Amino acid sequence: MLKYFISFSNRIFKYKKIFKCIVLIIINICLFFEVIKKNYLTLKNKISTRNIKVCLCIMGKEENLYAKEHANWYKKLGYNHIFLYDNNDIDGERFEEVLQEEIKEGFISILNYRGYRGEIRILGGPQLRIYYDCYDKNNKDYDWLSFYDFDEFLELYPKNTSIQQFLGNKRYKKCQNIKINFLFYSDNELLYYDKRPVQERFKHPLLNNRNNVFIKSTVRGGLKENYWNKSISSHSSLMNYTSCNSLGEFMQYDSVKNRKINYKYAVLKHYYTKSVEEYANKTKRGEAFFRYIDFNKRKARRIDNYFFYNRKTKKKIKLFKKLFSIK
Repeated sequence: MLKYFISFSNRIFKYKKIFKCIVLIIINICLFFEVIKKNYLTLKNKISTRNIKVCLCIMGKEENLYAKEHANWYKKLGYNHIFLYDNNDIDGERFEEVLQEEIKEGFISILNYRGYRGEIRILGGPQLRIYYDCYDKNNKDYDWLSFYDFDEFLELYPKNTSIQQFLGNKRYKKCQNIKINFLFYSDNELLYYDKRPVQERFKHPLLNNRNNVFIKSTVRGGLKENYWNKSISSHSSLMNYTSCNSLGEFMQYDSVKNRKINYKYAVLKHYYTKSVEEYANKTKRGEAFFRYIDFNKRKARRIDNYFFYNRKTKKKIKLFKKLFSIK
């Protein structure tokens, strides 16, 4: 009897081992097909997004100190081309002095708008005419066109997301204008310019600054009517296009603000003031909105604006007075 019992037990144990092996084989087969499926979907997504063509339209004056870093940043994001409108003075600096490599390889086109003043009574000044020109000439060749400045760096999440992957996401399928919120950065208590990259020098985001509600636009190409034709602001247009925030949620088409700030997928890092010295130079040359206001009327107003974003100290005030020749 004991002999039969032992024999029966061995059979059960044997079958149990076989059953266990079968289960393990099935699990491994399932895992294998899951990996294949994941890789297929990843490859399919790459194939579907890599053909998305994106360009940046940008105007610049006296930006040679920052042009190289800015261009390399957008190249790394996957932008196909930058249309750079040179708005320097006739006898001023030239972008060709610092962007020879990018121009030679065909990544940047320099368009001559040197000395161009635009319609100075309109908010945005020459920017609007330049944006109009860039969209009008290129919207059929590019799927999306971004309109950002030299002190604005687009960052996408998760890390290493390309602009093609970002714009190709299904959440933007019905969007014609994607509005990305600003995130302003402080002066990091720096008084003077130094040669380190902008994003290395200024690392303190102003998460609670109320101007983070402002946006800048990336616009779908091929729209029937020129996007900037009737705009009054370089941030957005008055055209009745379908606008979305970075979450893909629909918002008011003509709004230059998005009060529902969210940086989950994208943020436009805005290094508006930089150091005291750099901000003073920006004030002297005139910003796009204030370039043609008399400098003596402008400087006091702009100093107050600087301290809206940065801590007020005696050293900074003293340097401003020196740079602006204020007694």
